[in-house]
Amino acid sequence: MSRRMILACIALALCLGGCSGLGGEPEIVATYAPPTTAPTAAIDWQPDVSKGGRIFAERCTECHGSSGDGRGDLVAGGSVPQPLDMTDLRLTAAKSPLEWFQIITEGRIENLMPPWENALSEDERWDVTLYAYSLAYDETLLSTGDGLWREHCGDCQLPLLIPPVYSDLEYGAVLNAEFFNNALDGAELAAAVAHARMRTLRADSGSDDGVGDNNEVSVRRGDFSGRVQHGTADGKLPRDTIVQLQFGSAETGFSRAETMIDEDGRFAFEDIPLTTAFSYIVSAMVQDRLFSRRLLAGHPADIDYEQTITIYDLTHDPSVISVASIELYINPIRLDDLGSGLLATQIVSYRNDSDRLYTSGRGFEDGREASLLLQVPDGARIVSGDGNGRFVIVEDLERVPDSLIDTQPVTPGDGHQIVVEYFLPYDDRLDFEQLFNNRVNADVSVTLPKSLHLQGADFTLENDTSIAESLRAYAGKLALEREPRLAFVISGDPYATSSTDAAIITSDSLPPLLAALGATFAVGLAGLAFWRRRGTDNASGIDDLVGKIAQLDEAHDRGHINHDVYHHRRRELKRELADLMDETAAES
Repeated sequence: MSRRMILACIALALCLGGCSGLGGEPEIVATYAPPTTAPTAAIDWQPDVSKGGRIFAERCTECHGSSGDGRGDLVAGGSVPQPLDMTDLRLTAAKSPLEWFQIITEGRIENLMPPWENALSEDERWDVTLYAYSLAYDETLLSTGDGLWREHCGDCQLPLLIPPVYSDLEYGAVLNAEFFNNALDGAELAAAVAHARMRTLRADSGSDDGVGDNNEVSVRRGDFSGRVQHGTADGKLPRDTIVQLQFGSAETGFSRAETMIDEDGRFAFEDIPLTTAFSYIVSAMVQDRLFSRRLLAGHPADIDYEQTITIYDLTHDPSVISVASIELYINPIRLDDLGSGLLATQIVSYRNDSDRLYTSGRGFEDGREASLLLQVPDGARIVSGDGNGRFVIVEDLERVPDSLIDTQPVTPGDGHQIVVEYFLPYDDRLDFEQLFNNRVNADVSVTLPKSLHLQGADFTLENDTSIAESLRAYAGKLALEREPRLAFVISGDPYATSSTDAAIITSDSLPPLLAALGATFAVGLAGLAFWRRRGTDNASGIDDLVGKIAQLDEAHDRGHINHDVYHHRRRELKRELADLMDETAAES
């Protein structure tokens, strides 16, 4: 099986089944069995965990930590919420590498994780995906797995490919039945799967980036220099400011060095290896806060290069903060505990108009400090999580709307965002009213299914929108001189223009969907092959549907569509595509 064919199967599975378990979408389990014998063709799709380790060291350790435990320098300094502990097998085994690949590709804005689609090639993203996925495998686990294979299945041919749509738990269930007669318990099975997966990956030791076969770095050594500057107009640098440098890679390990600034705020670290193979993080601790800068692509060893760290004095004045933009994506939903209503995904962007780092000055017992308070509309229920510890959710208070408290300080300028999802009870009309606790000078957009209508004095319908055909967008403006209140009316039947199975994925409808996915995937492959052989009107229709799916994906990737809206529309297009393929196959 060629690499291109593997990726084509993955892409078609996504086209017909939707993405799995990302951003609130329903999980879709794999629908085809792993190979139990060695394929006759060479395996071209084989991620390189050595290259992945280098990428991880260069790009990811600042947040995820050098070991993947989620305790990087930015987390320790309170700049970003703590991400998933990748070394905890209990947390990672339920997700598939494909899900991790999608997260790395698209990012997670709510957790301040950037998308890497443009910064890393597809191969590089797969390399770092499988490296990160395997961080939970320690030597004891892999050794145990090797022993289990030898004991129970000494003559078996280990799979040469584990499709990335399989999580360790899903693939383990198949392995247990296929190879071990269901004799392994949970811990044994985890070890067997880990050993099998690592055997399918590549670990090339050589590279062209300055790291040799024996983890020896052949680079020049020199000074790593820079300066600490104050971003507050009347701010003064403490003379005893300590600057710390962390440098290294996953292959060579990481080293730390410390120095102090001089009277001009400059610092220098002497005799440091300078190479693009290393990642470098330089940090200054001021007023018990960590201000960091990171070289994403390593040190340009052939030139003099220095880093500038900007620090700020603090302010607790809430008047320096204003709401700069509000985006709302609203879609019908049915939840077991809350019933039928609307799901709102809201992105609120803030601006700090001062030259100081803003926090409220009010702290929690665990050491976190409140910065912003975002209230959801009266009667709404927050259903999103706490952002891996970034947010404190306040709910169930009498006559007080659910609220979300942000603990991340707001740096000067734009770029600070809060993303929250909440449930709104809905019958046939909703009077939406949301109060804000900061000044408002915001562009506002609200995206709805076409079966719903929005009325509000501040809003106009955007006709020239590139979003999916099933949606409409409204644009408005909230100005500073007005009350900081977002208000409008939603009316209409959210399911009026949908098919008979109109509701988005619910807990009741998910099992039948999972059961049908295998058949849909098979039909899709057959239909795609048939379409390629015939230049008929049906082929043109299939081409049109595939194009619509691609446009929908693009709109979703740009953040224009709520995850649930996206998945609902994708389901409808998928159904149309499957029906057309069935019709084409019947005519043959």
